[in-house]
Amino acid sequence: MMMARPDRTIWLALVLATVLAPARSQAQAICSAPHASPTLSQSGAIRTLPSGAGWVQLSLSGQRSSELFNRDGSRQRFFSDSEFRTGSVYLTGAYGVTTGLELWAQVPVHDLRVTASTGTSTSRGLGDILLAARLSPALVGFDLPVAIRAGVKLPGSDFPVDATELPLTEGQSDSEVSLESGWTYERLGLHFVVWGGHRWRAPDVGARHEPGDERFGHAAVGGSTRALHWEIGLDGLWGDPPIQQGLALPASARHMVQLLPTLGVTAGSGQLEITTPIPLRGRNLPSGFGVSVGYRMLWGA
Repeated sequence: MMMARPDRTIWLALVLATVLAPARSQAQAICSAPHASPTLSQSGAIRTLPSGAGWVQLSLSGQRSSELFNRDGSRQRFFSDSEFRTGSVYLTGAYGVTTGLELWAQVPVHDLRVTASTGTSTSRGLGDILLAARLSPALVGFDLPVAIRAGVKLPGSDFPVDATELPLTEGQSDSEVSLESGWTYERLGLHFVVWGGHRWRAPDVGARHEPGDERFGHAAVGGSTRALHWEIGLDGLWGDPPIQQGLALPASARHMVQLLPTLGVTAGSGQLEITTPIPLRGRNLPSGFGVSVGYRMLWGA
């Protein structure tokens, strides 16, 4: 099963420095990071891939927003009547190394643009690189619908010193662990998936900045026929306050809850899926809708 980082249905590490704030701590409070494509959360199975099986997916994601959830949780327009647009390409793959052990990797490329009354800023390049391993009880001979996932995020670029440059990453590493489970009811053609975990966010020592750790969760119900499948998911992210130069900033903590409706069809030898993340509530994150389209090919499963 393909499992995206749950916040990874949350969008780009985009700092609106030219229209929001020159300080790094303020800028990071306003931005978000999509560390994974939203189209990766779809599947009716929870078990790890069989030995030698795998999949690869190419997905395109985009979002346009002129508002954010402010520190009080209300929607408000960006300063200077600005609008940001994000476009991303994700190449993702997973491989079953042995029974009960699956390895996963993702490489994204982002295209960011902020248009404001003061001008336009753009940035293009490599985003955060994700690596993960999923382990199931099948590794020791038990067949249970549960898995443990451990992963790391490595920055594809440094956080820029120039406050007018849009960052493609937050310039630091993360590590996370999650517990995942799911159930399938074949008679009704339904499946249920749920997971939750903790993300430890390493500090940027040079900038004396510590992004707050995060808790995340996901729950979804879906169904399928021979050629069509659907899923309705709910994502949650709850972050601790960041620390800048030894000072905690409670008002800058990031939160998000969003809906993830997905529709997929069998196309050729693979699956074509479209997902539309819909932010429901949050703090210090963009509130615009997005869309993600992905095509996935599997073998050996």
